[in-house]
Amino acid sequence: MTEMDLYADGWMDLSWSDWRSLDPQDAQLSSISTDPGLYRVRHLDRDGLEYIGETGRSTRGRVRALARNVYSVEMPFRDPHTAAPCLWAVCDQDGSELEVSTVAPPRATDEQIRKGLEAAMIAVARRKMGESPTANFGRIVDGYTQSSYRKDGDVGGPLPDGETEVNAESGVGPTDWTSSEAVTAPDWMGLDWSEPFRLRDRLDASPPDIGLYRIWFEGEAPPLAYIGESSNLSRRLYKHESTYGGDAFFSYVVRPDLDASHKRQEIETELIGAHMLRFEEPPITQFGHTEKLSTDV
Repeated sequence: MTEMDLYADGWMDLSWSDWRSLDPQDAQLSSISTDPGLYRVRHLDRDGLEYIGETGRSTRGRVRALARNVYSVEMPFRDPHTAAPCLWAVCDQDGSELEVSTVAPPRATDEQIRKGLEAAMIAVARRKMGESPTANFGRIVDGYTQSSYRKDGDVGGPLPDGETEVNAESGVGPTDWTSSEAVTAPDWMGLDWSEPFRLRDRLDASPPDIGLYRIWFEGEAPPLAYIGESSNLSRRLYKHESTYGGDAFFSYVVRPDLDASHKRQEIETELIGAHMLRFEEPPITQFGHTEKLSTDV
């Protein structure tokens, strides 16, 4: 996949639409494809991308739902679109000049491939920007409090000077992409991976509570079987043994700085994206597709 400029119409070797205003009153939104697809959002007065998203339904419908919420009078709830509160705050802080560009390639009808493409785009954006797109991973702009989900009824908005909230905490920067193609290497993506263990021997591994992990089968990697993150690795690996079997291998990364969910998700997504870029597919069971495991596992 060709990375190129984040704004290019051929970014990631895909045929993106022209950039158009995200304003819900803009008639050009009606020309967006109704097929499953992906979309990217930028702000004309800010560098980089503000958001990268995907949908398995109508791309037009998803973008329009985002637009209606982003341009509402008060900060919207986190549903139906989790990025809307953050993008609303971006507009409130820096003006309403948001634009969107979309793509609906045939491969996007496959949920696993579509989500893998989203991860690859986020990984590439992180490497170029030095940080994640503003509204990905449930973030909020500093100086604002996040709205709740609709059922809880809490509307967010600007905070008094000097106040902040946890979701405005800075994320973590990108990895250095060392050995990016060797997915079982001890230094894959510049991280310090533990030695491999069988899942049945997970108690011998003494993993930390907080970290990242990868799972694979002997003689079958690449591709990996799964990439994950957790604040309780021992419990997560125990659950995985029933899915992948005791013979599957795993290794993990100790990262005490990944003390918040959005930070772990940033690196997890970057790893999935790197895997997608190298093999044009995510790990075998990523995004809940355990049905792709062979029946003898």
